[in-house]
Amino acid sequence: MHLFTGAGYAVVGLILLFWAGRLSILYNAWTTSLRERHPHINPPPSPEWRMRNTKIMTVMFRIVGVFFLLLSIMYLLPSIVHQRQ
Repeated sequence: MHLFTGAGYAVVGLILLFWAGRLSILYNAWTTSLRERHPHINPPPSPEWRMRNTKIMTVMFRIVGVFFLLLSIMYLLPSIVHQRQ
């Protein structure tokens, strides 16, 4: 069971690492559309802030991706060590 969980975490981590830029652009477009529909709650960002938000989200997605990769190692390492004994 730990093998499947660890492999799942590894896949999610790799997806977040490699597609962080694309995911941040999609996320930023989604939140901007929400902010344009409801400007009384939070006004839409300026183009400079959209670029900054995209960079911030790219870094955040990569940090979460590294976390999932480390979590996968934590799950997979005991399985690998146990099989070799």
